Amino acid sequence: MLAVLAVIVAMSIWLFMTRSRPAKTPSAREIGPASNAKVAVAPLAQTAWDRWSQYSGEDMSDFTNVFGQRLRPAIAKWCKVYAGRLPFQESDVTPEKFHSKVGKFLYTFMIGSTTFTVYDGPEGTRVFYMMTKEASHELNSLGNGAMQHDISMPATRQVITDLIKADSGIDYPADQISIYPTGKFSSMQGGVMVEAGGITGDNVFRAMTRTNLDFILDGNGQLVSYQH
Repeated sequence: MLAVLAVIVAMSIWLFMTRSRPAKTPSAREIGPASNAKVAVAPLAQTAWDRWSQYSGEDMSDFTNVFGQRLRPAIAKWCKVYAGRLPFQESDVTPEKFHSKVGKFLYTFMIGSTTFTVYDGPEGTRVFYMMTKEASHELNSLGNGAMQHDISMPATRQVITDLIKADSGIDYPADQISIYPTGKFSSMQGGVMVEAGGITGDNVFRAMTRTNLDFILDGNGQLVSYQH
């Protein structure tokens, strides 16, 4: 399930923030009034990038080169496929929105409240994961049961298969494309969950492979969750 990956990415970000959290700053009561000299040389507050670069040992010039040469073209191609369905614009994904790097190959950005991760490694460069905050809440909730769930879907099978082909370049056999109304298993009404690719993992979670492509459209046909 896509929700499992959300937990993995969230935990990785939490671990990064925990490791990079600066030491507790003593209170004025503990150290007494600061002298003018101490105030003058007090360090500026660190940015997320500063903390990450210290933790990883990488510098900004390396990252901006990777972003410009490999990440940006992959993001542009992906945004073109899902044009009109995204919670942000291609131009919103900038080095300044970079949040953290998970392992050697996953670059995560925070675009408002949307988590967005790009893979850059031996298998090439591609958008790997996206999840909006609202979708993560809806997909992990069954609702209060006060109303009947809406199991209609915002896109036809043809539209869905066209998106899959444009994104992956793969003509998946019909039996490798599964389509589920989100209203059947969550509080997201009128949406659709799509799973393409024949590798299912251990029947507990979706295997993360280059040929597995999963996404969720909400009731308005907007892309709110993605993994590839």
